[in-house]
Amino acid sequence: MKTIINKIFLASALTLSLSACSDFLEKEPLSQGTEAIVFKTPEHFVQAANALYNMEGWKNYDNKANYDVMDRNLDISGLGSNGGGSAPESNWQWDKPYGHIRTCNILLQKAEEFGDKDAIAQPIGTAYFFRAWQHFYLLRLFGGVPIVDHVLDVNDGVIYGPRKSRYEVANFIISDLETAIPLLPKETDIPASSKGKVSKEAAKAFLARVLLYEATWEKYVPTINYDLDGNGNESGAGTAKPEGYYSIEKMLTEAKKLSGEVITEAETGTFKLWNECDSLSYFYLFNIDDGAENIPNFRNAGKKTNKEFILYKKYDYNLGQGGINLSHTVATWQGSNISTSFGESFLCRNGLPIRISYTGNMSDAQDNPQFEGYDTFVGEFRNRDYRFVGCAMSIPDRTFWSSRTEDGRQLTAAGKPYPDPVFPQNNDVYNANDPAYKSSCGVFKPTLRNNSTASSYGSRKFLIEGAGRSVANSESADFPLIRLAEVHLIYAEATCELGNGSISDEDLNFSINKNRERARVAPLTNALIANVWDAGWFDHATGKTICKKMNMLDEIRRERACELFGEGFRLDDLKRWGIAHINLTGQKLGHRILGTAYETEKANDANYFGEPCYYPEKYPLLYGIYEGTGPNDPDYGRSIATLAGNLNFSQRDYLQPIPRVQIRLNPQLKQNPGW
Repeated sequence: MKTIINKIFLASALTLSLSACSDFLEKEPLSQGTEAIVFKTPEHFVQAANALYNMEGWKNYDNKANYDVMDRNLDISGLGSNGGGSAPESNWQWDKPYGHIRTCNILLQKAEEFGDKDAIAQPIGTAYFFRAWQHFYLLRLFGGVPIVDHVLDVNDGVIYGPRKSRYEVANFIISDLETAIPLLPKETDIPASSKGKVSKEAAKAFLARVLLYEATWEKYVPTINYDLDGNGNESGAGTAKPEGYYSIEKMLTEAKKLSGEVITEAETGTFKLWNECDSLSYFYLFNIDDGAENIPNFRNAGKKTNKEFILYKKYDYNLGQGGINLSHTVATWQGSNISTSFGESFLCRNGLPIRISYTGNMSDAQDNPQFEGYDTFVGEFRNRDYRFVGCAMSIPDRTFWSSRTEDGRQLTAAGKPYPDPVFPQNNDVYNANDPAYKSSCGVFKPTLRNNSTASSYGSRKFLIEGAGRSVANSESADFPLIRLAEVHLIYAEATCELGNGSISDEDLNFSINKNRERARVAPLTNALIANVWDAGWFDHATGKTICKKMNMLDEIRRERACELFGEGFRLDDLKRWGIAHINLTGQKLGHRILGTAYETEKANDANYFGEPCYYPEKYPLLYGIYEGTGPNDPDYGRSIATLAGNLNFSQRDYLQPIPRVQIRLNPQLKQNPGW
């Protein structure tokens, strides 16, 4: 049985191969596995460290398209069931990280036997970093797990041992990262040929992420009134805390300090928000491709101009493509959507919500003066956050440069993928005569022909544009793992948590207001939101729109949702804030239909040309229209996106179950509570 268990822990590591080239992007395998490497020179350690970059990117650890990282089926995207079910027999999300941890431990074990530690400091630091990375992956999913800090053999006690508590795992991760930081080079000391390797700043940023995550988990998750730790004997991993374990305040303080150090370094020019494509920079940031059919390259703004990604999964059009067909899966709405409640939460450019009140009463709420309403299909996109405008798929009168001809999107000939000009002639003023805004059908008028189009906006984030792109799965945009904008958000949230909901304008300007500036949104200040209520706040607890007084913590969380949408943070954020079981249950509402352009306009896309945009006699909505208490109800006339019974996320779902095969092989692994 020991041999069987050993294989479960180690099999994936035995098949990993190292690069034969100093450029760790290239994937030429050696004839033998990692453990066959001879560690005799510093170059051998560098080579071994190159094999540690086993992060999920466009593909997950199971070598399948990584659509889950796009925040699918959550409150901000297309809604579906994210709970229920029973514990699976096996789960690659448990198995694969331990294989990657083994490769880290092999390098660290060999380093102990090597004389000149200074000569191999960077590989050692890299191994500590990725050992922490993989343990954090497990912590986020399962809570407490077995800690593997050395190379296991079939007689090792860890194989038959119990899980460590989440607090012991968090402490181990923090320790590994604190060890890694002084061993790693500054970003400015990494040569151009090695860009993409882990830097000192990447380790600081990741540690700040871990500290903020665990601090807020420990602060808010106890409020859900469900014991996720268990006692470690009958269920769960227990509550043991190691000596010297950081308090919540200490973790937040360190998160602020570390993120602040990275931001300060960025201000010297080491990192910066990518802003090479004017008002659409946020959109194009995520699809800087090395293929010919790429707008940033068309504007001489290729990958070398991107200093925002602090750590990323490297791809190359010739050496290592992404291997998934985003231009089809995202463009046809099979990827993440932007839910209606999320889309409406994006601010107007004056920094306030689309609907506001100065008394807190819904009866005297008013539209933001910059919001142009729903009388036309273009109104709601005017004067809005460019993170919304740039990533929404179906903005009626913006040309979408792809190979699709339907829905009024212009197709240009291969060989000349982009007409000129591509972007608005004036970024801040809409001009209907600007060719960059014109689609082949003038203004796209949709048909509500299914529940998806009635409940959400299509999202084109990550979608690489390119007319007539002939080779499927050839996208080669780098995949962001840590970027400067997230560090701004970490700093702001940690600061606000430390201030019990307060944060100074100076700290806001140092952090998230830089993100807002790129999005063309006014700076967040204390004066801006004083005595203002968001009268369009969707309350997931009741499934209705309410009037909620604006506050700094809510606004920082709003910024986090808008900036990091589709990058795999949302579920973790909802859980660590203790609201996942609220936001992922209950009835959800979709687009406003009654009294809007859907009732007055006719479709002009190829398949439904001339039909009413809202045509329930022919295309009934799956769940119909919400009428509430009548026309004065703030949600009257919306589509019903999903029913409460369709969403089953509960408190137990904050942690995934331990695979059943693991518990059979090691009875000391106790199942998470509720599973």
